[in-house]
Amino acid sequence: MSTSIFKRINSGWLTTAYATTTAVFIGVQSFLIAVLQGPWVSFHTHGALLWVLLTTIVVATSLAASAGLVHGAVRIYRRVCAAEAKAADEIYLDLLSARETQRLQRARMHEVTSTLAGVRSASELLCNSETLDPERRVAMLTMMGSELRRLERLVRAHRGGADTMPVDNGVIDVDAVIHNLALAHEASGTTVVHHPSNALATGSSDAAAEIVNILLDNAAKHGSGAVEVVVRHEPGESGQMVVVEVSDDGPGVAPEVRDRIFEWGVRGPDSAGQGIGLNEARTVAERMGGSLRLAAGERTTFVVTLPSAVIERSEIGAEQEGASDGVVAA
Repeated sequence: MSTSIFKRINSGWLTTAYATTTAVFIGVQSFLIAVLQGPWVSFHTHGALLWVLLTTIVVATSLAASAGLVHGAVRIYRRVCAAEAKAADEIYLDLLSARETQRLQRARMHEVTSTLAGVRSASELLCNSETLDPERRVAMLTMMGSELRRLERLVRAHRGGADTMPVDNGVIDVDAVIHNLALAHEASGTTVVHHPSNALATGSSDAAAEIVNILLDNAAKHGSGAVEVVVRHEPGESGQMVVVEVSDDGPGVAPEVRDRIFEWGVRGPDSAGQGIGLNEARTVAERMGGSLRLAAGERTTFVVTLPSAVIERSEIGAEQEGASDGVVAA
């Protein structure tokens, strides 16, 4: 398919060609009109016929010229509008990219700050507490090492410009992740009651730690009393899921923001936070194939679901005679 000349030449050449064509048409029309008014037509033996013929030519070429010039003007206008629209789209996309980059950086800094706060509190506890039993001291040191390695991976991803969710995927020991985070928050003065269940999920341990850490930090800042963490398995639409419930006895989420609590920048009227954590936690959970929601009830309870690393035995052997129900590692 041949390409239109209006698409093959740029706007500058198109404008020049349009102006030149206009000048040529005006010159031709002026010449014909001058001929019509001249004595050669008036005194010629066939002057009337020539006059009619030339008049017809003038009118026809005038109409053709007008149509061509209008068509050219419209094409030039459309081309200019398309160029302006393309430039506006590029600016809009650049602004969107800049906003997403800014959100990414703020989300990472939010997690880095929270992680550092837990490590700092544990360090101060180890340095200042002379009555800390050896077993708990070892647990604190192990937690600090684990959290510092996670922090290192998070900072490395930030420097490389990678996405927020860590890329290491495998089997997540959910209880081990929660245990480390509980120690970090307990060092900061928050009581965490953890009900383990030996649950195993699939995905990134760093991503799961980020989700739970945000929820524990949120409960510590806005809740009251002990923070309870319950872990269990339950069936989902796409298979077995690991459910983590984080609840506290705080005043709860304000009714005016309850339906928008997971949106970026949304926070309660009495909150001193930035409205970043819950949005990031839900985003990471959904990227892992799970979800995050606020449950209805007397206690403020956030419910995380993650794909389970176990499958029902009936799914892989129900057709076999004598197969029993239960779960096995994936």
